[in-house]
Amino acid sequence: MDHANRSFRARLLKVQADRIAVDLILDCERAASRRNPRHCDPTRWNKTAWRRYLYAAAHAPSLVDLGRVFGRRCP
Repeated sequence: MDHANRSFRARLLKVQADRIAVDLILDCERAASRRNPRHCDPTRWNKTAWRRYLYAAAHAPSLVDLGRVFGRRCP
C-alpha cells in the first residue's frame, strides 16, 4: 500500500470516527434531556440527567462502531 492510499484511508477513518462520535454525543444528550427541549442545556442538568447521559454513553451501540473504526474490541 503506497503513501497516498494510507493517507486516504487515515482520512476516511477519521471522518467515520468523527461522525460516530457526534452521533454518540447526540444520543447521550437526548437521553439526558429525555428529548425535552427545555432540558437541553447541560449546565442546568441535575445528577439524574448526568447519570442518564453516562448510562447512554456506556450502552450505546455506536460505541461498538467507534471501537471497530479504531480496530479494537469493545465489551
